[in-house]
Amino acid sequence: MPTPEQVRQLPELVRVRVPQEWEDLNGHVNVKHHLTMYDLTSGPLLELLGISEEWVRTQRVGLFDLEHHIWFLNEVHVGEEVALFLSFTARNEKRVQGHVFLLNVTHECLASVVEFVSAAADLDARRTVPLPAVIADSIDELMARQRTFDWTAPLSGAISI
Repeated sequence: MPTPEQVRQLPELVRVRVPQEWEDLNGHVNVKHHLTMYDLTSGPLLELLGISEEWVRTQRVGLFDLEHHIWFLNEVHVGEEVALFLSFTARNEKRVQGHVFLLNVTHECLASVVEFVSAAADLDARRTVPLPAVIADSIDELMARQRTFDWTAPLSGAISI
């Protein structure tokens, strides 16, 4: 896994102070809230890719998650600050694979990683379609930047495009 310093080379999508209601009986943030935090990255991710909610509504193309693999590395507790960072590892005509790294800023450690596969979808036909050029070009640009890093994102082997 990358170090916190390495993760910070990636685009930060969102920062959260963990609320009390996310604590479970074990005294830490429950798995469903790791996914809640992952879900909070949707809007900032679209913005990073250069598309707006209006674009999605008018073009009738969205991104659908198809698969997730989660690594839980360190606990997260109420009141701690976390930040979520994005990495893309591969793409083809219709799909993209990547990671959202959840960095516990309070304790300077990687808390979890969600590896994902997403696809472009026609919102009327409800079928996958080729990634629109604006999205594909933005992903390619981000992946090119990441290839300059001295590290690569881990692959679970459990999912791929």
